[in-house]
Amino acid sequence: MRLPRVPATIALASLAASALPAVAQQIDLRSPEARNAPRTWNVSLGLGVGVAPAFLGSKRGAVAFRPIVSIGRGLGSRWLSVADDNIGIGLIEGDNWRAGVAGKLLWERRASDHSELRGLGNVRFGGEIGGFAEFYPLPWLRARGEIRQGLFAHDALMGDIKLDAFTRLGERWIVSAGPRMSFVGRDFTQTYLGVTAQQSAQSGLPAFKAGHGLLSYGAAAQVTYQWTPRIETSAFVQASRLAGDAANSPLVKQKGSANQFSLGTSVRWTFDTGY
Repeated sequence: MRLPRVPATIALASLAASALPAVAQQIDLRSPEARNAPRTWNVSLGLGVGVAPAFLGSKRGAVAFRPIVSIGRGLGSRWLSVADDNIGIGLIEGDNWRAGVAGKLLWERRASDHSELRGLGNVRFGGEIGGFAEFYPLPWLRARGEIRQGLFAHDALMGDIKLDAFTRLGERWIVSAGPRMSFVGRDFTQTYLGVTAQQSAQSGLPAFKAGHGLLSYGAAAQVTYQWTPRIETSAFVQASRLAGDAANSPLVKQKGSANQFSLGTSVRWTFDTGY
């Protein structure tokens, strides 16, 4: 039997609202030692390494590296941080929300490095800059959104939506998992998955003019161990599927795969600036 929509919505809203007063006290993923440390400015630097698609839409994996950079007051962060969060600096926050600047590096894609890309030309090094916002409707649930503008490599607007359920196991372990969706502007899809008439003649792929919309959907999971207040390691896995024009690209349909899978590990070190 289907529940009436309005009463069900009201019930869910009431449940979430009743949990909000407790959120501020329960969202604190710092280690016990870090919670008592002085709230001076700290910098976190790290490196992630893993196996990811060799390029967007590829069916082959390749070793990939990811820099980790974050700045904040206090040793460690009481907020959830996962592997596919982009470089970010939190600027403002409340009891159960925060927002700030987000950025992403886009490595150069060279056609000569992959036989599937021959004739499609190179995509130069670039980046994306924008902002993020996080909201914790429940003490164990994070909703995060990012909006970024492409620079150099493409000039499209990008958007990510993430939902993560998380919990602390004991004093050192943090486990999280949840769904993801990504949206892209036309220039991003055309740059990475489109095929111009000239590229068609050079590559043998049919010409394809890509549009905007949903790029991918999927899920991610992560396990983190806090060795000390300053050192932590994580292992992550992510699976997604390209959608819309991205999945319909002849590069993906004829030489790649719409199913994208990655896994890896990372290490993060936090140091105190003394201010």
